[in-house]
Amino acid sequence: MRGFLLRLFTAVACIAIASSAWAQAVRSRERTFEASETLAADLRRARIHNGPFYLLSYLQFSDLGYENEFFFPTSQQGGGLSFAVSAPQKLYFVPAKKTIYAISFTPEYAFFSTGTSQNSWGYLVRGDAHYLLNHLYINPYITQANKLQALSGEINRVVTQREDTAGVTGEVRYSSRTRAFYTLSGRRFTYPTARFQPDGTGAGVDLNGNTINITDLDRRERNARFSLLHHTFPLTSLTLNSEWNRYTFPNATDKNSTRRYAAPGVTYDSGRATFKAEAGPAVLHFEVPGSPDFRGIVGHASFTHRFGAKNNLSMAVDRDVDFSIALNERYYTADRALFAVDRQATRRLTLRFSSTYGRDVYPVATLNPANATLARRVDDFSFTAIGWRYTMRHARGGFDIGYYRRRSNFDIDEQSGIRLAIALSLSP
Repeated sequence: MRGFLLRLFTAVACIAIASSAWAQAVRSRERTFEASETLAADLRRARIHNGPFYLLSYLQFSDLGYENEFFFPTSQQGGGLSFAVSAPQKLYFVPAKKTIYAISFTPEYAFFSTGTSQNSWGYLVRGDAHYLLNHLYINPYITQANKLQALSGEINRVVTQREDTAGVTGEVRYSSRTRAFYTLSGRRFTYPTARFQPDGTGAGVDLNGNTINITDLDRRERNARFSLLHHTFPLTSLTLNSEWNRYTFPNATDKNSTRRYAAPGVTYDSGRATFKAEAGPAVLHFEVPGSPDFRGIVGHASFTHRFGAKNNLSMAVDRDVDFSIALNERYYTADRALFAVDRQATRRLTLRFSSTYGRDVYPVATLNPANATLARRVDDFSFTAIGWRYTMRHARGGFDIGYYRRRSNFDIDEQSGIRLAIALSLSP
């Protein structure tokens, strides 16, 4: 591990020195912290302002998981709708120009229009301290969430997930062209059986009829990420990213592991088109032998382009590795892709076409009950939809309706049919 870190920081220093010497005359449009722009935008949107206090208040209706970039309906959404009604409240306290404190509370109520799923309350609480110094931005934070979560990948169910996180994130601005981003955090994920879980108890049955339990995914994480960014060209920035993660599973010790990741990246922004990508080798090493480690390329990329006065194109791809709950499996690789086109029909109405695709691949060959042969499990799922968004002064909403299909070479959890997704946001 020491050798890996030494080589990584040596590479970071060499790239920074070489890039600075080669691009001394490059113009940069980034002269402030990225976070300061986000904070300023929030303060401008505040509906209530009294002295150093700013309050943002919203009311949102959306399908579970719809806020994610990739949206796939779960099995609970097959026979009807599953809504999450939330009311985000965020209070800012600004005692000084470069010091901002924030606390947010989001109560949530999820309900299902059909099926045996149980309606459930949930919440998200977060506290932040923002210190914007001359060349250093520090953001210590704590957060706790306990609410329904759509896990549309391997489980393809709605589960109750509790998350407790404490950490610090921030930015070091060396110059107008060179800056570094850092994140250090400790997280704990649990799936409380006293709340709603698949099958009511958290237990389920795998492909071969063996009992599994979602509490096997309970884990503690220690995470660290460091990114170095240099504005090498007027519109293009080059990045070097590294991550280290430590996972501990109290109920499934065979999944205890360490993950290492390093990747170059690039960011391009011309105003009309934006492109962001990073990809590199990752190693997920398990402490207990018996299953192969993951060694491969992971990363993500996104591209947006505004063509004409009213059309916008969006594309994104993502490849990562996640922990598995299936018997004899410790992880699976997840590939996701998104394609979307938005057209502004009127000043307030936007029409939308989108198509998302996902694929999960498992590393260990197991007995396939469909044909009694050994094979690696592969799941494919897609959601292609059309919809609209309508924007007013204090509200924005719309829906997507499309065709959802899920298939597996193990003949399990296969679904297809029309799905409807709704999103609505209100602000006082």
